[in-house]
Order: sequence, then structure tokens, then C-alpha cells
Amino acid sequence: MTLEATPDGSAASRGMTNRWWALAVLTAAQACHHIDRNVISVVAEPIRAEFHLTDSQVGLMGTLAYAIAFAVAALPMGYLVDRVSRRNLLAAILAIWSGMTALGGGANNFAHLVFARMGVGAAEAGGSPTAMSMVSDFFGPKNRSTALSIWYLSAGVGTGIIFLAGGFLAKTFGWRTVFFVAALPGFLVALILLLSVREPRRGAAETLKVEASPQPGDEAPATPRESLLFVLRRPSVLCAMTSIVMGGAMSSAFGLWSVSFLVRVHHVDLPVAAMWIALAFAGFGTVIPLAAGIFGDHFAAPKAGSRPGRLPLLSACTMTGVVISGSLAALSPNPAVAIGAMLLWCGLMLAHNGPANAFIVTLLRPRMRGQVVGGLQMIASLVGAGLGPFLVGMLSDFYGGPNSLRWAILTGMSLNALAVVFFLISAWRAPRDIALDL
Repeated sequence: MTLEATPDGSAASRGMTNRWWALAVLTAAQACHHIDRNVISVVAEPIRAEFHLTDSQVGLMGTLAYAIAFAVAALPMGYLVDRVSRRNLLAAILAIWSGMTALGGGANNFAHLVFARMGVGAAEAGGSPTAMSMVSDFFGPKNRSTALSIWYLSAGVGTGIIFLAGGFLAKTFGWRTVFFVAALPGFLVALILLLSVREPRRGAAETLKVEASPQPGDEAPATPRESLLFVLRRPSVLCAMTSIVMGGAMSSAFGLWSVSFLVRVHHVDLPVAAMWIALAFAGFGTVIPLAAGIFGDHFAAPKAGSRPGRLPLLSACTMTGVVISGSLAALSPNPAVAIGAMLLWCGLMLAHNGPANAFIVTLLRPRMRGQVVGGLQMIASLVGAGLGPFLVGMLSDFYGGPNSLRWAILTGMSLNALAVVFFLISAWRAPRDIALDL
């Protein structure tokens, strides 16, 4: 089996919604994901003060409880993605997680807030595999890195919006209002998705050379066992997934602890700290990843022919930048230098998302993308997004003192260093794994 892009690299099924409009709506839906996911990060300090929580409890409330529910739901969601209407599934879960976010604003104790966050996590587990599967059917290998990088701009846009608006709302109206306002966009985007985006045919962006099944959309969904064996036989995919998980751990830690770091270590006022982190995500977190995605498509498609194995190599370079800028942010005693390093850290930590995920979905067969991406999201959520911020919180409690977050973040940079190593292994192994399908 080999994969070839259609002449224009796009999905060519008749009656397909304009793929760029579909990408815009899917990106907006994912932005809602990041708004609701990170709403608690910007108000972690007032919640901690009201409920008298430790840093470990903030880590549990902020990400671990969310991540456990996300992980439990990820595989069932991925299974559904390969079998039902992805558009309808995404619209439904988008409305559900928005409702659970609003419910969090009414929490009157720590346990209630944890329950609401678990509801958000369970529903959001289906967001990434559903949208990534659809994007991969709208855009072929020729421009998939660019398309997925645009889709991943949702992380910077959504997180930037909630940090920018959340800081003002929290100080003016209280932290509960932030939850209520954050829930509103999701309901609107779910309606737009249902009314204006059509379901693309699975595999429409590839020409699959399979004698028994000339129409890619006619292939039966892969079984979980088949999907697992397919990935296990391709170390380059496994290593790229490992790097994504490790990088995601400190990305989530940045999202949860960045405002607290500036407030507690550098004594920056909460709204000002939130404004800087909003700029980090909405500015650097969009420009740098978009540039990396566009460059990735050109880097992986030289005149000699397509070489998707170069995408993990590009990801290793951007992750190296994360280690350098993150360590500088943690160590600098100067607030201006620390903030500057955090801006760069934020952009670079998101830069690998488009190229690395484009590499993975390009090597996968269309009929198994939902399950494999769902499995990756499960591990990334539990091990990365869940344990990463929780680990930083525990390390902060362990180190103690006014600079505890400084040393906790620096320690966490070791995960990004390991991610560089696994990306390099992925790039080294990629040519042999790609040859398995030739």
C-alpha cells in the first residue's frame, strides 16, 4: 500500500464544503477546546486562595483530574471517529464540554470543581481525533503540515483569548464569571459546524493502491488490534508519539503555572501576568508554529521527491529551542528577560505540533486515524497533560520557598530534552518505515 497526494493535494469528493472554510470552523472548534481547557489556569491563584489549596491540589484540579477523564474516554472516542459522522460527533461533544465548563463556574467546593473538570476532559477527548481525521481528508500529504499547523493555531488563539480576557474578568467580576463566559463560544461554533460543514469522504485526500479496495472511502474501519500492530511495526511513529507526549507535559505545565510563576517569583500583577501569557500564546504561539508548518511542507517535499521523514527532524530542532528558552526563563532573575524567554518558549513548544502530527497521520491509513490519534491523545493527556503540571506542582512543594516554581520548571525541562532525542530517532528510522508500504 502506498499513499499519493491527489494533484492539488486536496480532497476531491463531489459536493465537498470548501476545505478552507471547513478548516477555519474546525480550528475555531479546537480554539474552544483550549479556552475551556485552560480556563482554570488563569484563575488558579484566586481559586487556590478561596478553597485554601496546596500546589499539588491545584495540579490535581487543573490538569490531572481532567487528564484522567480524558484518557478514559479517548479510546472509545477514537473508535467512534472511524465509524460515525465526525461532524455530528464533534458538534455534540463541543456542546457538552462547553456546558461542563459553565457548570464549573457554579462549583462551591474543591470536589465539585474537580467533577466539572472531569466532565470537560471526557468530552474533549473526542475533539482532536475527530478534527484531525477530517483535516487529513480535506488536505493531502502535499500541504498537510501547513493545514494541521493552521489547525494547531487554535492552541495559541484559544489560550491567548482566555488568558487575555480571563485576567480582566477575574479581577473585575471574580473567577466564576470567567467560566461562564468561556463556555459561550462553544455553543455558537457547534451550531456553525452543523450548518456549514459537510462530512468529507474518508481517505479522499489520498490515492490508495490496494487491489481489493480501489475506493479509499469504501475500506472498512480498522480494528483496534490492526491499528495497534500497524503502529508497533513502525518505530518512527512510536518515537514521534513519545516526543509529542513528553513535549506536551511541559506545554501543559506552562499553561497551568506560567501566570503563577510570574506572580509568585517575579511579583507581576495578575492581570499583567495574564496579558503577557496571552501575548505569548496569541502572538508567538501562532506565528512560530505557522511558520514551522509551512516550512515543514517545503522541507519534506524537495525536488528529489516527498520525504516526510524530515518532519521529525524539524520537530527536534524546535524542541531544542524549547529546552534553551525554557531553561533561560526559569533561571533568569530579571523579570523582563524571563518574560521574553517565556514568549519564545511558548511559540517553540507549539511549533512541532503541525509537522510531527502531519508525519504521523501521513504514515497511518485513513481508516485507522481516529483510533490511533485517540490513543495518542489518551497517553498525551494522562502522561503528558495530566502528570506534567501535577509533577511541577509536586516538585514546587518539595523544593519549597519563594523560588520553588523556578526549580520545578527547570527540572521539568529534562522531559523536553528527551523529546529531542526521540524525534531524532524517529527521523533516522522513518525511511525504513515508509518503505514498508512501498
